[in-house]
Amino acid sequence: MLDRVPDDWYLEFHRGLAARFWRAAGAAMAEDDVRVAKPLLGDARSVLDVPCGDGRMTIRLAAAGYDAIGIDVIGEEVEHARAAARAAGQTARFAVGDLKALPDVGRVDAVLSWGNSFGYLSPPDTASSLANLHRALRPGGRLVLESLTIAESLLVRGVQAAAEYEHGGIRMTTANRYRVEESRIESEVVFEAADGTVERTRLAHRVHTAGELVRLVEAAGFVGVRLLAGDGATPYALGAPKLILVATASPPG
Repeated sequence: MLDRVPDDWYLEFHRGLAARFWRAAGAAMAEDDVRVAKPLLGDARSVLDVPCGDGRMTIRLAAAGYDAIGIDVIGEEVEHARAAARAAGQTARFAVGDLKALPDVGRVDAVLSWGNSFGYLSPPDTASSLANLHRALRPGGRLVLESLTIAESLLVRGVQAAAEYEHGGIRMTTANRYRVEESRIESEVVFEAADGTVERTRLAHRVHTAGELVRLVEAAGFVGVRLLAGDGATPYALGAPKLILVATASPPG
């Protein structure tokens, strides 16, 4: 069996060609993503976008009138986001931080966890990260979390042995395997640019059932959990390509 992808793979992934690829891919999806996410934020005025990556959602939320704050563990992406916000004339704020230990940016009305980052972390760290998201919210605040790697979405379609995508003139090819003992999909990834540059890296996602996700979120202190499909309106059902979870932060104690 091939060596296991390390748990901290994401600390080195979003760099070089990978960062360029995902910035291009994210830009292509950003307007639709914000359109879906905004109604789910309810009457929130302040939103924490974590992890924010290059700030594609944070900046657009700021443009829509929210007090928007973005946090990401990759310092280069945070600097890119700050520069993009300045270029767009937006006052979005950004900070470097880890889901396992969020910096204190003050409590917010809503937390947005978008872009399929749920599943990056180990089981103990996943529980800690959800507790951190709860602490970042004011009582009654709202969590909006997106995932494409929920078992009822991913596994019913089967795990492809290989896949290929292209964005921003960069081709990404993946060779995938599923570790059943961990419910973890791992990928060997190759990025190829038009100038012939080739970079190789690895990634992994833990696959949770929808029920497991609900239990994790409730254990972190959230109530009123709703599961929606990718349009943000239709109830989530077996085989839907994407899950969006919406929940409310219960008061402490």
